[in-house]
Amino acid sequence: MKKHRQKTYSSPTYSRRTLLSASGRLALALGLGAGGLPWLSGRSRAASAGHVTIIGAGVAGLAASMQLGAAGVPHRVIEASSRIGGRAFTETETFGVPCDVGAHWLHNAETNPLVSFAERARVRTYEAPEEWALFAEGQWLEGEDEEDLWDEVEDMERAIERAVDRDRDVAVSGLVDRDASALARFLVGPYEHAASLSRLSTMDWDAQSEGTDFYCEGGLGALVAQWGSSVPVDFGVIARKVDWSGAGVRIETNQGVIESDAVIVTVPTAVLARGDIEFSPKLPHASERAIHDLPLGSYNHIVVDLDHTDFELPVDTMLGYAGSQGTAGLLVDAGGAGLTYLDVAGDFGAELTAQGEAAMLDYARMVLTDLLGADEITPDLLMRAYPWEAMPFAGGAYTAARPGRAGARADLRRSVGERIFFAGEATSLSKPATLDGAIAEGIRAARALAG
Repeated sequence: MKKHRQKTYSSPTYSRRTLLSASGRLALALGLGAGGLPWLSGRSRAASAGHVTIIGAGVAGLAASMQLGAAGVPHRVIEASSRIGGRAFTETETFGVPCDVGAHWLHNAETNPLVSFAERARVRTYEAPEEWALFAEGQWLEGEDEEDLWDEVEDMERAIERAVDRDRDVAVSGLVDRDASALARFLVGPYEHAASLSRLSTMDWDAQSEGTDFYCEGGLGALVAQWGSSVPVDFGVIARKVDWSGAGVRIETNQGVIESDAVIVTVPTAVLARGDIEFSPKLPHASERAIHDLPLGSYNHIVVDLDHTDFELPVDTMLGYAGSQGTAGLLVDAGGAGLTYLDVAGDFGAELTAQGEAAMLDYARMVLTDLLGADEITPDLLMRAYPWEAMPFAGGAYTAARPGRAGARADLRRSVGERIFFAGEATSLSKPATLDGAIAEGIRAARALAG
């Protein structure tokens, strides 16, 4: 359960998304490569004894491969795209410096295996500062106005906690005062969970308790790419059908058929909900329903070539914004690299993203003009939007269980016929919506198969 946040004048103790600490059992898998194992490749190969296919080379799939490799289980990793990492990806072409297109926060740093890997790889990570600034309805919130906003946030969280104590799995929106401010609603819902309050389950909200957030120098996506670089992956292989009518599984892809004894499916729930992968026979009702009850929320970066001096705020300050046209959360001059992340999320973010990149950039310019003044936002200001809903092998950011359906995560993580295993942040019971949660789930599925 989340702690009540103690507020100070300049920076209340309110982290962006803070989650339950992990078990810390992943360190062994992180340092293990897969060289020398009996990997299968090619367009179509029959399974050897105990052969496993892993669909998807995000962190869950990579972790599953590391675990199976350590156990000596023959397996193959197929990935529809041209890279590993899934929703963790760092690009350098647009701005000339590392820019995280997706995941940027290392949650649960105390036990997050990526943090311990970074230490071994001599990649600098550091605790995210708790510096905040707030701007609502045309003015900066300071003093009592700032305190009032954080009091609103705390009142909302207490209302959720009371519902959780009574085992009420309902929409958070029904517990919030109708006159609650747009900024407080944004901070409690979309900015942490990628879902507006009407789409957010109280019990699923409660599954995500406090841990320490870290940042990664050079980009979190780059760290993930380094962490998973030892895993052999067949790229451009798109799984289209999983036939489990026989003793094993038969996976039809754009490059032929793969026959295995079992499959670990790590693709996002949005891909599964669209029916991009057909299952024959159909999945059990509980599994199918769980996929649809764990939709990917909307949370997208609009990255701007502005540093902390433009805002007159410290590096890594988090800035909550609410204006007449919408809300946003900014991470000012992330890591001192000269880039500011302007994030849109929830229903408003989804509607804006659906209008296309031009609309997203126009909104960012409006927000920045509101914050800094028109003179500071020049026509040639470099910025770029990264809409995950438009990325074909993702379809959104991370999962938030529908109200009344927090149990969907447990339903989805149950194996189907002892040969189909779903794994990823969507199946994590204690660390959903995080990379370390996805890693732990990949290892769980692999251990279930390795025995």
